[in-house]
Amino acid sequence: MYQSIHLLLLVVSFALLCSQLLVRQKQLVHLLFAAFCGSVCLMAIKRLGGADLGLYQYLVGMGICMTCNGYWLLSRAMFRKQDAINWQHVLVAGAIALLIVASQGLSLLQQLWPDAQPLFASSRVVVNELLNLFSSTILMLTAWEACRGYVQTQGAERRHRQLFLATFGSAVTVCAIIAKIWLPAQGAALQMEVLSAGAAVAILIMTQWLIRQRFAAPTTDSAGADESETKPQALSSAIAQQLQAQPALPTEASADTTVTTALSQADIALIAQLQQLLFQEKLYLQANLRLTDVAQQLQVPEYRVSRLIRSQFHASNFNNFINTLRIEHAKSLLTDPATQHWSVLVIGLESGFASVGPFTRAFKTQTGDTPNEYRLKQREPVHLADWVHS
Repeated sequence: MYQSIHLLLLVVSFALLCSQLLVRQKQLVHLLFAAFCGSVCLMAIKRLGGADLGLYQYLVGMGICMTCNGYWLLSRAMFRKQDAINWQHVLVAGAIALLIVASQGLSLLQQLWPDAQPLFASSRVVVNELLNLFSSTILMLTAWEACRGYVQTQGAERRHRQLFLATFGSAVTVCAIIAKIWLPAQGAALQMEVLSAGAAVAILIMTQWLIRQRFAAPTTDSAGADESETKPQALSSAIAQQLQAQPALPTEASADTTVTTALSQADIALIAQLQQLLFQEKLYLQANLRLTDVAQQLQVPEYRVSRLIRSQFHASNFNNFINTLRIEHAKSLLTDPATQHWSVLVIGLESGFASVGPFTRAFKTQTGDTPNEYRLKQREPVHLADWVHS
């Protein structure tokens, strides 16, 4: 039983590691899962080899440094839309990895220099206690990632979190609570290794399924074919105004031949999320907004967002699309009596441009006038009417 479950763990972890390498549109979540699978694979090798590996068992053990800490980073990448991982999180995960390497390194030194074994043994106790403390905390933080914002979720998102919590929670419960129950029993250590290996297999399979559901590229359909035939064209102001009015979602029953009709349910849902970000939350007003930022918030590959912007909103590219929305916003500010005292620089900054130069160039490209010229032209009819009435 011991050999079988660990052999299964080795096969599953290695297969999933290879599958991440074959993903064409790799994202951070795929790289983190590959690292986690690699560590689990080495863990299975270490347990299968045991003492037969000799001193190499400690070198293999040093590679098992992306388990609980790596899975915590993975859970953040799966469930957070923005700022999923920054340098502080990498630092914490790196510290745990160093503790794992140090523990295995001290065990190796104990074998190489038996005379200094008391010193190495004491140091290893300290390292292992710190490792247990940090690992327990990381396990709780991993579960928290799926709990965070759970009340606001619905549909598939809620089901994904429920599956994650059920599988991960069951695995931790079995390996922690059952361990306490079986600890006095003979052969408890062997039984616990079998249980932990089975829990690891369940977590690997569940995580792969979630990643496939949340980050997999859609299958090629007529929407993809239409995209290759779509020629880049500038998004006019009239279309931008229609977009700001939140147009109805395209459906398969739509008779409009200018809109791709073969949309999957996933694409329709993604369009709704994109409209929420752009037209309600006005994400386009964020300076230096990139396609990557939008894709991360929507938790989808960049090419999916780019494809929908081109096929459904008829924009030549992401930057053109965002600049057009910004210019429409700037035009409303330029004609608003309450903001007539604002300078062109302030108008540009409030519209999401980083400086006045790019704002002026983009505005002139879209409207044919500079912001100042546009403002003056909008005032002229008002002045003429005031002169007539006077």
